[in-house]
Amino acid sequence: MRWNKKYLWLLGTCVLLLGLGSLRFISGKTPDQIDFNASIRPILNKKCLSCHGGVKRKGGLSLLFRQEALKAGDSGRPAIVPGKPEASEMVARIRHHDPEERMPLKEEALSQEEIRLIEKWIAQGAEWENHWAYLKPDAGLTPPDIQHSWIRNDIDRFVLVKMKEHGLSPEKEAAKATLLRRLSLDLTGLPPTPEEVQAFVQNEAEDAYEREVDRLLASPHFGERWAALWMDLARYADSQGYQKDRKRNIWPWREWVIQAFNADMPFDQFTVEQLAGDLLPQPSESQLLATAFHRNTMSNDEGGTDDEEFRVTAVIDRVNTTFEVWQGATIGCVQCHSHPYDPFRQKEYYQLYAFFNNTADADRTDEWPTRPFYGLLQQAEIRQIQQELHRLAGQHDTASRARSARLHSRLEAIRPVSVPIMQELPPDSSRTTHIFERGNWLVHGEAVQPGVPKALGPMQPGMPPNRLGLARWLVHPDNPLTARVMVNHFWEQLFGLGIVETLEDFGTQGARPTHPELLDWLAVKWMAEQGWSVKSLLKYLVMSATYRQASTVSPQKLKKDRRNRWLARGPRLRLTAEQIRDQALAVSGLLSPNMYGPSVMPPQPEGTWQVIRNVLRWVPSQGEDRYRRAIYTFWRRSSPYPGMITFDAPSREYCVLRRITTNTPLQALATLNDSVYHEAAQALAGRMWRAGKGEVQQALATGYALATARPPTPEKLQLLMKYYEQILPHYRQHPEDVRALITLPEEPTPELAALTMTAAVLLNLDEVIVKE
Repeated sequence: MRWNKKYLWLLGTCVLLLGLGSLRFISGKTPDQIDFNASIRPILNKKCLSCHGGVKRKGGLSLLFRQEALKAGDSGRPAIVPGKPEASEMVARIRHHDPEERMPLKEEALSQEEIRLIEKWIAQGAEWENHWAYLKPDAGLTPPDIQHSWIRNDIDRFVLVKMKEHGLSPEKEAAKATLLRRLSLDLTGLPPTPEEVQAFVQNEAEDAYEREVDRLLASPHFGERWAALWMDLARYADSQGYQKDRKRNIWPWREWVIQAFNADMPFDQFTVEQLAGDLLPQPSESQLLATAFHRNTMSNDEGGTDDEEFRVTAVIDRVNTTFEVWQGATIGCVQCHSHPYDPFRQKEYYQLYAFFNNTADADRTDEWPTRPFYGLLQQAEIRQIQQELHRLAGQHDTASRARSARLHSRLEAIRPVSVPIMQELPPDSSRTTHIFERGNWLVHGEAVQPGVPKALGPMQPGMPPNRLGLARWLVHPDNPLTARVMVNHFWEQLFGLGIVETLEDFGTQGARPTHPELLDWLAVKWMAEQGWSVKSLLKYLVMSATYRQASTVSPQKLKKDRRNRWLARGPRLRLTAEQIRDQALAVSGLLSPNMYGPSVMPPQPEGTWQVIRNVLRWVPSQGEDRYRRAIYTFWRRSSPYPGMITFDAPSREYCVLRRITTNTPLQALATLNDSVYHEAAQALAGRMWRAGKGEVQQALATGYALATARPPTPEKLQLLMKYYEQILPHYRQHPEDVRALITLPEEPTPELAALTMTAAVLLNLDEVIVKE
């Protein structure tokens, strides 16, 4: 057989490359001191723990904890002998030449580099460090000692060090109009008005920006914006879920959350009142209402269902939600078995379950226990009526008596809302908690008492073994996770990417922090210096030079850091579903400033609810309620508002910590054709026409400025004018299309129709639905 020279050359090249590859492993240098978390844990997680972890213990071996890894398995030989890799069964098995004996079995073998790391780690004593997130944040951390004219506060020192490590430098500060729009959307969820933009741009005072920050933090709309985030975490809905998905009156709790954010309730208090407000000494009405947080669980009143089964399901949801929200822990799998990768045992899951297992709710049709609450608007009306009655009390003329009677009738007509709340069972009726074998609620194992995972530190002396003790443990300074997790949430809302990208998972399988020292430093500062104040934390973040950077990016920067992990430019990300809708209504002038009250039903496509059980009817709200902020929209779990889920809002059947942003054609179709955006385009066109006073170019410039918070460039104005002039002849020739397009009470002229279509384009611009 003769070999073609070309193939001989190719074969030789391959052999050479393979040889060079082997040489790289042979000559590769391992670190002098092996870091378990950085070098060893990733190997164990990827190659070992699926068979020797929390779920399976093949060969009687678990590598989840050090004390278990040092024991002898079924072979009779210890997997790891600290200081002696040659005596360690683990090393023998990963180096074994027989595929039937080599570990991992029937999987790709460890690389030579990975084997050398494990051997050297064992030789150095096999130290088994705790995962970084399970260690208490270091209170002794200080910002890097670095000087630069760009730095505005200590956040920038941490960020600048990382930038330099990656060969990056800061971007210049964003233009004032752009910066104000970013700030306004971030703090209130609404764009600035033209008057606010003009005032800020013209204000040359040194503290002009800080004044804007303080103004927006004091806005009542601040609470609405940040409560919208909490609705996802709390799985808030106006319906019960499951197949019937009946209506639930829990909106007064939403008011409580908005009011708490506006009042800057310290986050530790915010936590305790929601998880255990009913267990506080002599709890107030507000503290009882706060506990509705955990009555947002779904309930099932279908015939034939087992009430105890769905009570158990609700308790499991409360355990999972509590640990996901406050601890960033993916703990749901632990109800069936110990965690595959993280140090949470199944017994510990049911110790957590025991904290929530003694509440009085039991998946009843009436959702008992409930308590009557007056909404904030009702309370205001009651106070107003009572003041007027007090004024009339001393007057006995006929008119005063008649007015007093009418006021009494109004007062009697105001009915409180029955809201489901948490209520503890009396001690003589308490339930015993058992481990559910393989997660089956019908198969009870060992009985357990309330307790917290060992890996996260013990409860402090004096903390009661109930929900109140658990809540206080979560916000105790020794808890390693709560402050980190929540600081990371707020950071992600401003910058688009968390310091830990996986908001929902701070465990060993989650992303490592990009700026671990900064995260710990902010967490400690928030607890110790800022007293858990959300407004103080947010102010500190937005006052940084890091936040104020322009979002423009060079090709070189984009190549080095496409996702802006190292923060060498300002944030640029699509607005949330709520912000896109609220912004369209705000710039058009339609947005209602009214706050609080029951959920409203803005227009949605006809028949949306007909595909599910039709026990509820969507009746479009009228008047100002049609144009309320998105947070007040009625939320039905089995069929959420289409305009929201199109832009990645969750159904809220379960807690969702991070919305994954998508980019689909359906989104453009929604903002072009949905009735809300169509009405907003009409109203914006009317606003533009009146501002332009018949001058089309001025009208277009006004519309662009309203939508983007900055004037258009001549090129963009020319493009808008060209589009307007292209479609105007059509409407002049087809008056019937004008009448079909203009549905708001405006005179249906061809000019207004063409301007409406142009306004729709403005509302769909990338720079409008994106925060720059």
